Amino acid sequence: MFQSPPIPPMAQRAALLEAGEGRESPAWPGEAEAFPVEAVSRAMRRVLARRAREALQYGPAEGLEGLREWVCAHLAGQGLRLRPSQVLISSGSRHALDLLGRVLLDPASPLLVQRPTRLGALRAFRPYAARLVGLRCDEQGPAPEALADALPGARMAYLQTRFADPTGLAVPEARARELADLLAGSRCWLVEDQTYGELWLDTPPAPGLLARGVEHGVLVGSFSPLVFPGLRLGWVAGHPSLIARLAQARRAAELQPGSLSQWVLLEMLREGFVERHLPALRERCRERRDAVLEALRRHMPEGVAWTRPQGGAHLWLRLPDGVDAAELLAPAGREGLPLLPGRAFDAGAGGCASFGECSQCRFAEDPQGAAPTRHALRLSFAALAPRAAEPCAARLAQLLRGQAPAAWRPREPATVRDAPRLSLVRPHPMRPA
Repeated sequence: MFQSPPIPPMAQRAALLEAGEGRESPAWPGEAEAFPVEAVSRAMRRVLARRAREALQYGPAEGLEGLREWVCAHLAGQGLRLRPSQVLISSGSRHALDLLGRVLLDPASPLLVQRPTRLGALRAFRPYAARLVGLRCDEQGPAPEALADALPGARMAYLQTRFADPTGLAVPEARARELADLLAGSRCWLVEDQTYGELWLDTPPAPGLLARGVEHGVLVGSFSPLVFPGLRLGWVAGHPSLIARLAQARRAAELQPGSLSQWVLLEMLREGFVERHLPALRERCRERRDAVLEALRRHMPEGVAWTRPQGGAHLWLRLPDGVDAAELLAPAGREGLPLLPGRAFDAGAGGCASFGECSQCRFAEDPQGAAPTRHALRLSFAALAPRAAEPCAARLAQLLRGQAPAAWRPREPATVRDAPRLSLVRPHPMRPA
């Protein structure tokens, strides 16, 4: 009987990336009316009629210059003055993060991340075996004193300033200035993820850190939230020498982003699609967020608190200490609930390069390191139509009650002080079954 050859240890990392975490559920409005079918069709016809030769041929590794010019104009709204040569078009924001990991990270390189942080970023960086250093966060984002303590010797700081995944929160003006001042005086590369930066639901967020004098850094973004999720195009923009290195790394794996999709996107951008589309998309996501918040208020038991997202697609639920959110993964997945356990978003809960408890991680110094995320969940509100919010919250409440009935004792709101900006909606007793 034929036996396949063994997979080398480094290659096995790919299979381990999702171990114990579950697969990321779609986090975007998926109904047909949410997709710009007519706009895409119109742009495709125009491209094939006018630009078929270019659209069906190879293009530059850095991406179309027209797209890079659009990114520069877009980022000028934050006060960034960039040239097209300082922009690389990527195959989505996660591809940009992977390229950054290839270029900036060596095994055991200190990599600073928020707690919690984006699951996709952890998966992109883990194969490079960096030493993950967690930054304590409060209701306004990374704590300046935590960043100051961690910066000496750090290679990269990965931060989300405008609507973080999984919390949906933004860093306010005063905190952004403090963080930028610390980074500007360091030798640490800043990687600022603004994938959801334009999807604000109440008021526009403050400019990010790269626009505040942090020269040695880049900003990562995505066209998917602006246009449609299946469009796997993003960008990374900033320091010219780093962009050049990223282009070299990109050519080692692929020649370029797809020409046809770039030309179709550029046609849509030039006809003002984003400016027309974004207000309706924000309203759709705002309606879904508000429906989920109301449903949580009605159904969640005492001891549960949650963030009120200012933007993005997700919110963060903090459960009582007696509840392990990972145990809810299987039943929630079977029923299609858009949930993931919180420890998947925390490098300190077994998320280091060894995929387990490891002295490489600074979290090993903290005996309570896993607690803030072990008892937490990410809920993707953008994936829930308003009519689905109520049954989703009701079913989640049933799962919570069935998992650890002894945990639902009244608790003071202060017991969840370690969770990021909790709504601190006054807890409501669970309704009878």
